[in-house]
Amino acid sequence: MADAGLSKPPPAGDHEPAPKPKRFWWRFTLGSTIIVLVTAAATATVILRYIDSIAKALSHNDVLQNKVERFLAQTTGGEPENILILGSDKRASDPEDPGRSDTTILLRLDPDREAIALMSIPRDLKVEIPGVGTDKFNAAFAYGGPKLTLRVVKELTGLPINHVVNVDYLGFVRAVDAIECVYVDVDRRYYHSNVGVPVSEQYAEINVQPGYQLLCGKKALQYVRYRHTDTDLVRAARQQDFLSAARQRVPIDDLVLDRNDLIEIFTQYTTSDINDKETMLDVLKLFVSSRNATIKEVHFPAELGPSYVYASPEMIQEAVDKFLGIEASGGPRGSLEDIGDRKRKKDGDGDRKQGAKRKQKQRLAPPKPPGSDGLIPAHEAGVLEAKSVTRKVGPGFPVFYPTRLPEGAAFVESNSYEHVQDPRVYHFKDTNGNRHGAYRMVVELPLSDGTHYFGVQGIQGWEDPPILGNPSLTKTINGREYEVFVDGDRVPLIAWHRGDNTYWIANDLLNTLTNDQMIGMARSANVIIPNPKPKRKRGTAR
Repeated sequence: MADAGLSKPPPAGDHEPAPKPKRFWWRFTLGSTIIVLVTAAATATVILRYIDSIAKALSHNDVLQNKVERFLAQTTGGEPENILILGSDKRASDPEDPGRSDTTILLRLDPDREAIALMSIPRDLKVEIPGVGTDKFNAAFAYGGPKLTLRVVKELTGLPINHVVNVDYLGFVRAVDAIECVYVDVDRRYYHSNVGVPVSEQYAEINVQPGYQLLCGKKALQYVRYRHTDTDLVRAARQQDFLSAARQRVPIDDLVLDRNDLIEIFTQYTTSDINDKETMLDVLKLFVSSRNATIKEVHFPAELGPSYVYASPEMIQEAVDKFLGIEASGGPRGSLEDIGDRKRKKDGDGDRKQGAKRKQKQRLAPPKPPGSDGLIPAHEAGVLEAKSVTRKVGPGFPVFYPTRLPEGAAFVESNSYEHVQDPRVYHFKDTNGNRHGAYRMVVELPLSDGTHYFGVQGIQGWEDPPILGNPSLTKTINGREYEVFVDGDRVPLIAWHRGDNTYWIANDLLNTLTNDQMIGMARSANVIIPNPKPKRKRGTAR
C-alpha cells in the first residue's frame, strides 16, 4: 500500500492527455536551473555582500528541505557533489502541490577534475516506484513530488545526492531573458498550431525556424520542451545542447549588472533543500570553482519500446561509472553500443586516474577516401539548393553546399513544413547587435528509429559566433582549414571560413552521422558566388 504522502495518482495510460487551456507552458523543461545556478555562482563575490537577504528569500525552501533531508548525502565542503535537477510545473508559492515532472537531470560538479558531468533520465523509463510499483519514471513526481523522485533516482543509480532543485517554467523564461537570450543552432523547423485542431489532439504550440539564431524566453521554452514528434532521447539531447549554449551567454560584466534579477529568479522560481546562508555559500563556492570547467555529457542507456524506455541494471551502472568519473560517452547519443562496448577498454586507455587534471588531446582517425564513408553523390540536388539561396543573398556572400550526402538523405522540400520555404535565408544580430545575413540548408535522413535532421549553416560577416568558441582541433584537408568539434568520440560540428564568412555542417541531435561522413561532407562542399545584380541604365523602363 502506498504511503500517506503518495495519494496523488499519476497520469493514466501511455498517452499524454491534452493540455488544459492556458496551461501549455506548465510542462517546464530543464535549462533554467543550471542557468540560474551557474550565473549566480559566477558573481559569488557580489552575492556574498547580500548573503543575509538571500538567505531570508530562501526561507520558502523549509518545506522541501524537511521532506528530503534524510535522503541527502552530506559533504564537508569542496568535495564533488551530485545535484538532482527537476523541471516541472511546480509552483514555489504552493509547496503542497507537487505539480508534474517534465525533466530530470543529474549534475556532477567536480572541481578537482575541473569538469562537470550531465546525465538526463528519460521520463518514460520503466522503474519501480517505492510504495507504488512499476510505472514510468515521471510518475514518481506525480505520486510524491521531489521526495519520491529523489528516492527513485537513488535506488536506480545508487548515487549519493547532495542537493535537490526544482524549477518551474516561469523561472526558465525569466532566466533566459536575464542573460539576454541564447544562441542556438536549431536543426529543423518546429511548428504546431492548435487552430482548427480538436481539443483531444491539441498540444503545446510552437513556431521556431531552423538555423543559428538567438532564442529568448518563450521561444526557448517552446524549443527545449518540445516532444510531440521526438523521442525522449532526442529531446534530452536538444536540452543538453541548449544548456551548453546558455553557458556561453554568461559574461561576468552582464551578471554583475543583472545580479538582482538572477537572485530573484533563483529564490522565487525554484525550490530546493537550500534554506540557509551556510549551505548557499558552500554551493556557490563549488560553482565558482567549477565555472570554467568543461561539460561532459553522459548518455543514459536506453532502448525505446512502445510504452516504456528500458535500461538494464548493468548498463545503468556503466553510465553511472562514467558520470562519477566525469567521462563523456562515446558513439551516438542514446546508443547502447557506446556504453556497452567502449567501457570494455583497458583502464590504462586515456586519463582515467582518480583526480587526474590532464586534458586529453583530441585526435581523429584519418578520413577514409571518397566512396568508403557511406556517402553518395548529391551534386545536382546541392546545386539546386545553393541556387535557391543565391537568389536571396547579396553578392558578397558565397554559398557553400555539400555535393555528397549519406545514402537516403535529402534536402527538405519547402512543402515538408507549413509556412516555411527551405532552404531558409534570413538575418539575425550578433553579440554586438550587428545584423548578418545567413542561410540554413536542412537535410533529413529517415532511419529505423525515426527521421534525423542535420544541416549546413552559412553566416555572412561574423567570424566568431559563440558556437565556434572552443574547437577541439583544427585540420587542413585539400587546402581548406576546418575547425572540428568533438563530443565523446563523435563530431557534432565541423566548420570553416571564407574571408570573414563562416560555414559549418551540423550533425543531427543524436550525433548519428559518423566522423567520416561529417568530414566527407565538409570536404565535398562546393561554392557558388552570387553574381552582382546588373545596374539599370538611366532611362530604361522599369
